[in-house]
Amino acid sequence: MALGGKETEVDTATETTGFPDLAHHDCVIDAAIETFAATCSLELQPQGKDGVDGVTGDGVIVAVISLVGDIEWSVLLGLPRETATTAVRTFAGFELDFDSEDMGDAVGELANMLAGATKAKLDQRGIKVEISLPSVMRGEHVHVLSQSNVQSVLTCFGTAAGRLWTGVLWSTKSASAS
Repeated sequence: MALGGKETEVDTATETTGFPDLAHHDCVIDAAIETFAATCSLELQPQGKDGVDGVTGDGVIVAVISLVGDIEWSVLLGLPRETATTAVRTFAGFELDFDSEDMGDAVGELANMLAGATKAKLDQRGIKVEISLPSVMRGEHVHVLSQSNVQSVLTCFGTAAGRLWTGVLWSTKSASAS
């Protein structure tokens, strides 16, 4: 999966002070680990951004939710076909066809839970945000096109069901410049 704009090289285990909008990116990673353990019985192993490319050829479903307030992020959740069908089977308690609207609803709900857990973690740090409803897309070889002033960081996770990833996108344009 490729993101337009500039992808930020960040080792998620290191300090992110060079990217102030990323200073709390670990909240998304921790929320993903907790959300997928609780809802899908999946243990997520962070693998940086390695492994994101090349997993979308058989289909991918991506959900995006905005977090707006003290920080302004778009948080995304990407699941290749195999991972999505396995994770959603456990989450829903029954099989869902990857191409069904129900699969989109289920992944949207997982993204909503991820965003809610992220919001709770940010709240604990005194950072207030509100979350939007999820937008869910399905396709192959997904490319998110964005403006040149948009930065992004992706984290790929390995699981027993396959790979999945989270991402954070944010604008580098200051509010005073708009």
